[in-house]
Amino acid sequence: MWSERDGLDLYLARFVDYLYLEKNLSKNTIGSYKTDLSLFFEFMRNRGGEDAVFHCKRPDIIEYLAFCRKTGLNHRTVSRYLSSIRQFYRFLHMEGKVNINPALHITTPKNVLNPPEYLTLEETEVLLDMPDGSTKLGARDRTILELMYSCGLRISEVVEMKTGSVDLKGGYLLVFGKGNKERIVPFGERAERLLRPYLENVRPALLKKKPTDALFLNFRGEGMGRKGLWKIIKGHAARSGIRKNIKPHILRHSFATHLLQNGADLRAVQELLGHADISTTQIYTHLDRGTLIDIHRAHHPLQK
Repeated sequence: MWSERDGLDLYLARFVDYLYLEKNLSKNTIGSYKTDLSLFFEFMRNRGGEDAVFHCKRPDIIEYLAFCRKTGLNHRTVSRYLSSIRQFYRFLHMEGKVNINPALHITTPKNVLNPPEYLTLEETEVLLDMPDGSTKLGARDRTILELMYSCGLRISEVVEMKTGSVDLKGGYLLVFGKGNKERIVPFGERAERLLRPYLENVRPALLKKKPTDALFLNFRGEGMGRKGLWKIIKGHAARSGIRKNIKPHILRHSFATHLLQNGADLRAVQELLGHADISTTQIYTHLDRGTLIDIHRAHHPLQK
């Protein structure tokens, strides 16, 4: 059992171990927990010093959430902050450090989520065609962008992908998503036409005889990192002339949106994206007004 002399940093470290070892969360998710909690800790320290976190009451958390909203943070971010706080106090309660979880029955106000931004099919084609496929790095980038769009991959899934994750004969990828959950995602002939020469010619040229099973390599022959890959994508997006705020998930958003707009089943898209809850997938059901009118005219019995 921990003593009262134990500092907040120790409790946070134990909580991180719990998330990693017992909850099996990814490093990225755990990093988000740490960032969210550090902001809350600072708020509480300003109110009552180092031990204020351990004596937190329900009104303190409500006031913190209100403060977050006043600073302009959106509903989704504030909800995530509350979830992180709730999980941390749940852990402290399990360990006997606090008597109750002060965040247990707090809910954030309902809010209508804006649909995620996505690229049109034409914009997607422009972005996918930006890398110069005649160079080693350009061929690598074309392959990455194609897979991110054709398979709906997260950046973290791309950088963590291994050579053994690709089945060219079967036409699918073995993807490990959030919580190390495994899923199989098929890819089409277009992706295969890029993957095969990448694996046979480009990757060996980039490898420089360094032992790694990472699928995508940087110019040093090492596995790519999240920041490096995001920088590459932003560079191609800037040169494309697409006048949208290109973010890491935009190809994944476009993948899901285009599938649903072309009649794919919502649950099938849920499986392809690796969503645990179908409500997460439903944010992509944002057909524009013109599409809705066309569907109504085509399928309403009195319009025929």
